[in-house]
Amino acid sequence: MRLIIRKTLLMFLLLSLSNVLTGFQLSAQEQNKKFSVKADNVTLKEAIEVVRKQGNYSFLIRNNDIDLNKKVSVNVDKGTINDVMAQLLTGTGISYEVNGNRVVIFHAAVPEKEQGKAFVLKGKVTDPSGGGVIGANVKVLNSTEGTITDMDGNFSLSVTPNARLSVSYIGYATQEVVVKNQTPLHIALKEDSRLIDEVVVVGYGVQKKANLTGAVSSVKMDEVLGDRPVVSVSDALKGAMPGLQITGNSGRPGEEMSFNIRGVNSLDKNGKPLVLVDNVEMDINMLDPNDIESVTVLKDAASSAIYGARAAFGVILITTKKGSDSTRLSINYSNNFSFSRPANMPRKATPLQTVQAYKDMGTINYQSGQNVDTWLDLLKEYNANPSAYPDGYAMVDGLRYSLAETNLFDDMMETGFQQTHNLSVGGGTKDISYRFSFGMVDENGVLASDKDAYKRYNVSSYIRSDVFSWITPELDIKYTNSKSELPETSGGYGIWGAAVAFPSYFPTGTMNIDGEELPINTPRNLISLAYPTTIQKNNIRIFGKVTITPLKNVKLVGEYTYNHLSNEKTKFEKKFYYAHGGNFVKETSTANSKYENSNGITDYNALNFYGNYNNTWGKHEVTVMGGFNQESSDYRYAEMSRMNMINEDLPSISQATGDYFAKDKFERYTVRGLFYRINYSFAGKYLIETNGRYDGSSKFPKNSRFGFFPSVSAGWRVSEEAFMKPLTSVLSNLKLRASWGNIGNQSITPYAYIPGMDAEQAYWTVSGIKVTTLKPAALVSNSFTWEKVTTVDVGFDLGLLNNRLNLVFDWYRRDTKGMLAPGAELPAVLGASAPLQNTADLRSKGWEITVDWNDQIGKVKYNLGFNLYDAKTKITKYNNETGLFGKDKNDKDTYRVGMELGEIWGYVTDRLYTVDDFDADGKLKAGIPKVEGYNPNPGDILYKDLDDNDIINGGTSTTKDPGDRKIIGNSTRRYQYGIHGGASWKGFSLSFLLQGVGKRDLWIMNDLFYPHYDAWTTVYDTQLNYWTPERTDSYFPRLYEKAAGNTAANTRIQTRYLQDGSYLSIRNITLSYNFPSKWMNKIGVNNLAVFFSGENLYTFDHLPKGLDPERSVTDDLGQRGFTYPYMRQYSFGINLSF
Repeated sequence: MRLIIRKTLLMFLLLSLSNVLTGFQLSAQEQNKKFSVKADNVTLKEAIEVVRKQGNYSFLIRNNDIDLNKKVSVNVDKGTINDVMAQLLTGTGISYEVNGNRVVIFHAAVPEKEQGKAFVLKGKVTDPSGGGVIGANVKVLNSTEGTITDMDGNFSLSVTPNARLSVSYIGYATQEVVVKNQTPLHIALKEDSRLIDEVVVVGYGVQKKANLTGAVSSVKMDEVLGDRPVVSVSDALKGAMPGLQITGNSGRPGEEMSFNIRGVNSLDKNGKPLVLVDNVEMDINMLDPNDIESVTVLKDAASSAIYGARAAFGVILITTKKGSDSTRLSINYSNNFSFSRPANMPRKATPLQTVQAYKDMGTINYQSGQNVDTWLDLLKEYNANPSAYPDGYAMVDGLRYSLAETNLFDDMMETGFQQTHNLSVGGGTKDISYRFSFGMVDENGVLASDKDAYKRYNVSSYIRSDVFSWITPELDIKYTNSKSELPETSGGYGIWGAAVAFPSYFPTGTMNIDGEELPINTPRNLISLAYPTTIQKNNIRIFGKVTITPLKNVKLVGEYTYNHLSNEKTKFEKKFYYAHGGNFVKETSTANSKYENSNGITDYNALNFYGNYNNTWGKHEVTVMGGFNQESSDYRYAEMSRMNMINEDLPSISQATGDYFAKDKFERYTVRGLFYRINYSFAGKYLIETNGRYDGSSKFPKNSRFGFFPSVSAGWRVSEEAFMKPLTSVLSNLKLRASWGNIGNQSITPYAYIPGMDAEQAYWTVSGIKVTTLKPAALVSNSFTWEKVTTVDVGFDLGLLNNRLNLVFDWYRRDTKGMLAPGAELPAVLGASAPLQNTADLRSKGWEITVDWNDQIGKVKYNLGFNLYDAKTKITKYNNETGLFGKDKNDKDTYRVGMELGEIWGYVTDRLYTVDDFDADGKLKAGIPKVEGYNPNPGDILYKDLDDNDIINGGTSTTKDPGDRKIIGNSTRRYQYGIHGGASWKGFSLSFLLQGVGKRDLWIMNDLFYPHYDAWTTVYDTQLNYWTPERTDSYFPRLYEKAAGNTAANTRIQTRYLQDGSYLSIRNITLSYNFPSKWMNKIGVNNLAVFFSGENLYTFDHLPKGLDPERSVTDDLGQRGFTYPYMRQYSFGINLSF
C-alpha cells in the first residue's frame, strides 16, 4: 500500500513539474504566434469569440461589469495577439494582459494627470423594466464620495472626469461606469446573475441552484463561520440549515458532536450521516473550518440515491478551498483569542438550608454522627458572627461541625483560554493554481489544571495544473494532529460526582488525619491528584484527481484517496490517598492502580471514475453523468492493561507487576457501485432528473450484497412562464419540486452473518491462573440484507421583490422498510436471542421552511433569516405481539406497531397526600389508592388510579395491561429552528445567530433536579420547596432520610415532574470593523478587520439552573446529572490579507 501511495505521489509531482517547465517554454511562443482577425462594428463579446477561434486563445474577464455589448472593430492581418488586442480595445478604457494562451481583460487604471476639475453629475438608476430604483448606492471608487437615489431613482454627485462609479442594490448585479463628461447618466441595473447561475455541490458534481429538483441545503462556510471563535465544523453549523440537528453531551475542549438529518429513520442508534470531503468519506471533526469552502446537505432520497447504501441517514458534502486563478499571490492570516466560563452552573443550598433539610427529613444524628439540632444552633451562631469560629468549623464532643460555606464548583474551575491561528497562501500563474494553509487550535479548559487541554494542528496543501486545456491534474494533501487531555479518577465519587454530591459546607484544602496532612477529596484536589486521560489522533489524507476533456462537452474524472487515521487512548487509574471531607477518615482512590492503552488504526482507500456529458439543442439541455466507485475500510484495534504500578509517576505496561489483559478486534469491508445521473431541461423551465446506483457491500451475506437504488425528481420554474411576466416586478422566482427515491442502509457491523465465539479471561482461577473461557455463539441469520429507505418530497422555492425575500419549503414522507430487528421470540431455554432479520418498518413525516430577507436602507445593508423544521416518526411493523413497552428483560428498548418514537410512559400525578387522607390511627382511608408495596404518608405523591383498583402499579408493561401508566409526553425535539441576521454600515458589521427547540418533553430525575435524590447527595437552592407539615402546598414531596422510605415511589416517571425541554439560545453575536481600503493600500494591506464576539451567551429555558436542555445527561451515578458544562466565550481577533 505504501508503495502505491509513493508511486501515486511521484506521478502527480512529476506531472505538475513537467507542466510548469513546459508552460514557461510555451509562454513566449504563444505571444509571438501570428494570425489574422477581421470584425467590423460587432459587440466586444462577439469580437472576443472571433479572436478565441482564430488564435486558439482562452479569455478571462476579471471585472464582471465590463460592457461586453460595446461596439468595436478590428482588422489585423498576420499579427500577434498583442497587435490584435491593442487595436480591439483602443478607446474603450479596457486593458489586457497575455499569459500563455490565456488573455485576461480588466478595467484600465485612470492616471491622475487625466483627472480634471470636479463637477456635479446627475443621473438615474432604473430596474430592468425601466422603473426608478429607490435607495440604490452610488459611490465614487477610491474616494469617500457617495450618495443614494431618491424616490424616482435620481441622484446627483460631485465627481471628476474619468471617475469610476459603483452602483449597487440588493438583488441586482453591481455595475461600474466611467464618467466621461457632464452628460446625465442613465444606469439600468440587471438582476444579479449569481442568483440564477449560483451552483451547488451535489453528488459527483455541481448543479445550478435554479435547476435543483431535490431537497438540498447549502451554505458558504465563510458566511456561516464569519468571525466566530469556533474550532469545529459542528459548532459552526448549529442552526444554519433546517433539518440538520447537531447535539452533544459535554462542553469539554475538543468534544465531538453528533449529526442527524431529518430525525430518526432507523432503529439503528449508531447510524449517522455520510460525510464526504471532496467526494470521499472523512471524519468531520478533523477538519479546520477555515479550510472549507461550502457545506451541502442532501436530505431526500432523490439527491442522495447516487451514494446508495451509505446514504440512508443523509449525506453531508464538504468542499474544501482550492487555489485561485488569480496571478497575484494572496496571503491571509487570522487569529482568535477567547476567554470562557461555564454558561450554566447549579448552586447548592446554604449550609443552614441543607442541615434544616436533614431535620425536615427526620434526621436526629447525621451519618457521620453530628446532632442536627446542635448543628443548626451552631450555624445560626456562625451566620450571626463568623469570627466566633474563624476556622469555619466547631468541635463538639469530639465531632467536627462544618459551618463555613464553600462552593466546590467555583473551587474546581477557572477561566478557560483558547487561541486559534490560521495562515493561508494562495494564488497561481497561467499554468498552476495552489493553496497552502496552516491552522492551530490551543485550548485550555476551565478545570483548575493544565491537564484539561485540547490542541489541534491542521496542514493543507493543494496544487492544480492547467497548462494543457484537455487535462487538469490536482493533488490535495491534508494532515491533522489532535490531542485532548482530561483528568479522570473513580476515587472519592469521581471528579464530577464529588462536585455534584458534596454539600455546600464540605471543607476544602487539606485535613490532618492521625497526624498525616492529606488533601481532602474535593473536586479540585481530585483533579490535581488524578492522571489525565489522553486521546491522540493523527489523520493523513492524500487526494489525487485528474480531469480529462477529450471533447468539447465531455469530461472524464479519475480520483484516488488514501486516508490513514490513528486514535490512541491512554488512561491511568492512579492510586493516591486523601482525607474524606465528610467522614473525616483516610481513604484510597483505588485498591490497585491500573494502566490502560488502546490504539485504533483505520486505513481507507477510495477510487472514483466518472464521466460527464452535457449539450444543448435549442431549448433542450441534457447532462449525463455515470461512474464507478469503490471504497474499502480496514480497521484494527488493540487494547492492553496491567495493574499495580511499580512507580505511580511512571505509568506503563512494563512498569507494572499485575496480570496482563489484552484484547483486539478488526473490521474490514468494501463497498462497490455503479452510479448515474441524468438531467433534462426544456427552455430552462421544465426540469427532470434521475439518479441511481447499483451497490454492493461486503457487510451482508454473499447472496444479499447487491441492490439497485433509483430516484427521480422533477421541477417546474413557473416564474419563467410567459403568463408570469406581469408579476416580474414582484415575483422573481417560483419553482415547484417533487421527488421520489429509494436508498439502502449498510450501517451494520461487518460479519454480522458469521457466528462467532468471544474468548476472554475469567475472573476465577485454576491453580492460581486465570483461565480462558468462550462465550456461547450468538444466533445469526444468513439471509438478511439492506434496510430500504423510500422518500417522497414535495416543495417549492419562492423569490420575491428582486429576490430580496426568498422562501424554501419542503414536506416529506420517509418509509424505512426491512429494518434489522430480532425475529420471532425463541424459548428461554435456548439461552440466546433471536437473530437479526429484516422484520421492522417505520415511517417519518416532516416539513421544513427557510425564509431569508436581504435589503438596504440608505447605506445600511442588512439581512434576516429564519429556518424551522419538524418531524414525527412511527413504527409501522414490528414483531411485538404482546405490545410490551419500555425496556425488555435484557434492558433494551422495545418497539411496537403504532408507537411514536420518543414516547414517555408514566403515571398521572393527582396531588400530594394530605392528613385528611388518613384516619385517626394513621391508616389510609378506603377508596384512596396507593403505590403497590408502599404505605404512604402525608406529603407523598398521590397518583391517579387509571384502572380503578385502588392499587397504583405498572401492570404487565404492555399496551393491553399498562396498569396506571399512559403516554404522558415525548422526548423528540420538535420545531427546531435557527434565526440569523446582520447589518453593515461604513465598514462596521454586526451579526447574530439564535438557535432553539420549540417543543420537547424531558424526564429528568437526578441529583440536580430532585432534593436528596439518594443517600449520598445534597440539596440545591432550586429544591427547597419540599413538603413539611407547615408547607403543604409544595412542589416536591416530603423528603426521607438517606432517600429511603417512599422516595422510590415518589420519583416514578410522572406528569408532575415532566419537564419542558424547549429552549432558545443566543448562539453568537459578533461585531467587526473593516478598515477602509484606501488606508490599507498605503501600507500594502488588502484588508484588515478586527472583531469582538460572544458565543453561547444565554439560553432561555424552563429547567432548574445547572440542567442544560441541549444535552441529554441522565441520572447516571458517574455524573449525577452533570458533567463538563458548555462554555460561554468572549473573543477578539483580526483578519488580515495581503
